[in-house]
Amino acid sequence: MKQRTIAGWVLAAAAALAALPATAQRDDGPILMPKKQPVKPAAATLLVLCDLACNWKLDGEAKGRIEAGGSAKATAMPGQHQVIAATEDGADQLTQMCEAKTGAQTAVNIALQPVRDARLKAEQEARDKAAQDARDKAAQEAHDKAVREQKEKEQRERAEAEERARTPRTLKGHLERVLSVAVSPDGRTLASGSEDKTILLWDAASGQALRTLKGHGRSVESVAFSPDGRTLASGSFDQTVKLWDVASGQLLRTLDGHDNWVFAVAFSPDGRTLASGNKNKNVELWDVASGRLLRTLQGHGHWVESVAFSPDGRTLASGSGDNTTKLWDVASGQLLRTLEDESLLGSVQSVAFSPDGRTLAAGSFGDHIELWDAASGKLLRTIRPNSAAINSVAFSPDGRTLASGNDDHTTKLWDVANGQLLRTLEGHGDYVKSVAFSPDGRTLASGSWDHTVMLWDVSGIGK
Repeated sequence: MKQRTIAGWVLAAAAALAALPATAQRDDGPILMPKKQPVKPAAATLLVLCDLACNWKLDGEAKGRIEAGGSAKATAMPGQHQVIAATEDGADQLTQMCEAKTGAQTAVNIALQPVRDARLKAEQEARDKAAQDARDKAAQEAHDKAVREQKEKEQRERAEAEERARTPRTLKGHLERVLSVAVSPDGRTLASGSEDKTILLWDAASGQALRTLKGHGRSVESVAFSPDGRTLASGSFDQTVKLWDVASGQLLRTLDGHDNWVFAVAFSPDGRTLASGNKNKNVELWDVASGRLLRTLQGHGHWVESVAFSPDGRTLASGSGDNTTKLWDVASGQLLRTLEDESLLGSVQSVAFSPDGRTLAAGSFGDHIELWDAASGKLLRTIRPNSAAINSVAFSPDGRTLASGNDDHTTKLWDVANGQLLRTLEGHGDYVKSVAFSPDGRTLASGSWDHTVMLWDVSGIGK
């Protein structure tokens, strides 16, 4: 005879249950049944296979009683497979009954093991999921806490930066308007030029005046440190440029040859060349070592108020009262490009290259700042502070921030990437004529017509 499949046994069991006799008999006599009880709804059942050593025949009453208690079985000869429809608890009862009557062990527990394993697995999976959910919740709470603490830290740092920016150190020593400021390459010394015809050298850390450089016959319009920090250049309305020894304060050399006021001076990155801009509409290039005039760059239609070398030293920018910025080839003296937006009027009073040399900023008397692509000459952005004239511009060492000194008595910090205003530094009582960053970008110096120099802590601003 072919072995039946489990499905076959299930079908056979269903037929057997339908054909059960009305009485329950054992080979050794009838089973005494208790008084009939109301049949309760059967619990959810499961099907298992078992080998029973006992052979029962259930009448309707016995079947109802056992089903109400949780189990029922179909008949078969001893040792044959049987199908039990039972809850797990009912199957345990059936096992105990069979073992008590026959002393033989049934296969109910063995048959139920996969079901129990599945239940235990489901319970374990539920516990695992609950544990994972708890871990995920804890991790999310920790993440949220870290984000919250980071935001609070950033808010505190911004508040501290704002507080520091509101309380600058004020350096007093000049008797007249301060027209220009510069910071040495090592950040330790600050120079300021004034209408009082002097240059003051300051200790940047303490704010103490180190020495006064005297020699000019009129106002000192511009000061600049050499790249090695050992020499200071100054341009004056007395139509001269002077070179000073920073350590001793001694005058090294006077560069004569200008026939009008000198508005601006700048060293080349290698320190070998000095550029000067003056009222006679020209730019002069000087050999620093010998003091010899190398060449004169002509092309502007009005006085030249600002000059700046590119970081690689190959290009010179000049800003003029003719409303233009010009780019010159330093080696040949040839004009490379004229930067002008005819819709933007105003004398270009200050020019500055970004540290990477890719962007040129031009501050205008016409209340705007122009940002140009130095390579293509394309106007990238126009910043309008909605204030008075822009007297000075300077890039931070990382190139991300631009400072401007303005006629509205303020110094403003701008985001170079988007042109947004980051901070307005208020404290001066008159026009801010010059601004300069320290090499580490943490301090900004500003010189004003109020006779003072202010040192602003700008660390954290724009970060």
